[in-house]
Amino acid sequence: MQLPFGEWLPDQPEYLNPGAITANNVYFAASSYKRFPSLVAYSSNNVSANSRGAGSFRDGTNTVFNFVATNTDIFQLASGTFTSRKSSLTGNNDDYFTFTQFGNHVIASNGVDAPQYYLMGTSTNFANLSSIGTSGTVPVFKVSGVIRDFLVTGNQSNSSNRIQWSGINDITTWQPGTKQSDIQDLPGSGGQIVHITSGEIGYVFRQNQIIRMDYVGGATVFRLSVISPNRGAVLGRTVCQDNRRVFFYADDGFFEINGDQVTAIGAEKVNRFFDIDLNKAFSDRICAAVDPFNQLAMWLYPSSQDTANTTGICDKIIIYNYATQKWSTADASASTIFSQFVGAYTVETMDLLSENLDQINIALDTAFWNGGQKLLGAIDNNFKASIFSGTQNQGTIETRQLELFPGHRSSITNIRPIVDAEATVTIKSKERLADSDTESTSSTMVTSGDNPVRQSGRYFKIKVVTPSGVAWTHAQGVDLTASRIGLRWPIKLILIMLDIVLKHKSFFKDKLRKQLIHW
Repeated sequence: MQLPFGEWLPDQPEYLNPGAITANNVYFAASSYKRFPSLVAYSSNNVSANSRGAGSFRDGTNTVFNFVATNTDIFQLASGTFTSRKSSLTGNNDDYFTFTQFGNHVIASNGVDAPQYYLMGTSTNFANLSSIGTSGTVPVFKVSGVIRDFLVTGNQSNSSNRIQWSGINDITTWQPGTKQSDIQDLPGSGGQIVHITSGEIGYVFRQNQIIRMDYVGGATVFRLSVISPNRGAVLGRTVCQDNRRVFFYADDGFFEINGDQVTAIGAEKVNRFFDIDLNKAFSDRICAAVDPFNQLAMWLYPSSQDTANTTGICDKIIIYNYATQKWSTADASASTIFSQFVGAYTVETMDLLSENLDQINIALDTAFWNGGQKLLGAIDNNFKASIFSGTQNQGTIETRQLELFPGHRSSITNIRPIVDAEATVTIKSKERLADSDTESTSSTMVTSGDNPVRQSGRYFKIKVVTPSGVAWTHAQGVDLTASRIGLRWPIKLILIMLDIVLKHKSFFKDKLRKQLIHW
């Protein structure tokens, strides 16, 4: 009997679940689960504390610039080394940084300190944005985005529901009415502004409302349209974006925006699971990012399993493959995840990471060394720059609960994982749905590809574990051998004989034909 794993659906009951009930350290691709890589540190030093935000950018010459902020500093990461480019900042643990690229300028803001700018290819350190202002007063703002040719800012120090944008293609102009610069206070009870996306159109996220911004020019400049009147983002860091597709977490689950359409992507799939698994005492630490190459939207979060978490480090990721619309989870110990450009390395600059090539954990055939490609990066629990490229994660997939022979007990005697790795298998069984699971001993794969195991019961779940330290490609399901038990011998004999006849029907058909000819 072949049993595909199916998509992970933890919000559905285990019995008659159409998919899997556990899918950890994997993600669902076209028709199978693929290995989600572990986190590998690569910087030679670390930042001074937990990351409060990060950003990755390229200038007009395709040179990469990576920045990471703490409460007190903004660091640049170059050739595997962190260097402070701004110190003496005054934010606290509630003040996260937003990084936004405007041309060759990188704008950094936390809503407390004066907004900072860094001119890629020219600047050495960050400096106050006001130092290049020539018209109007540069506001102090928490969040920003670039919509068309404007730097749009939101959640000012004196008004949490205010947006203000610069002059067209000019971050030195902040005087309303000059070069189409203007201010708009958002009405209603939508709450404070927590995020602004970038692109030809933009979305302004409030806590309980989402507004679309379209450039129309003239005296109006921007048309503001409410596309979600009663739902917004819990926190700005719960929003991530891949071009025009925007993903976010709201009070009632996970959603996607595409155009004017707000679509529920977690309903009856993972919303209830996440609400239970999230450690709500530290829910402000949630951080979202996309892996555009693999088309994954991810949310790093502190799980309820990590009850002693006081360090600001998260331990888990929930993953949404927006190509297949399937979910999964992964283990990760980090304070921030972000889409990261990695600069190209030479043999000489590899020495900055480690003097010993054998101690570099990043495989030499990955895109990391070429530069230019956006990879999923992180600041790990040791405050080092990291990427998801390792093989140390142990993958776990657990099938739905099934009754192999409806109304009857059965015995499983062998399982063959449809996985290109030497996976181990355990079986969980019970007699009644209300009973606790009885788990078999773990069975390792033999040379034939089988996992010999013996377990009897009425209801079964099969857990397949792929080992850490091993690269594998596909996990599709299991092929199991089982038989119905509890039948009387005459019935068993009839069934055995019927099975023999069906398997050798051509033989018996030929015998019957010869007998008829003889007669």
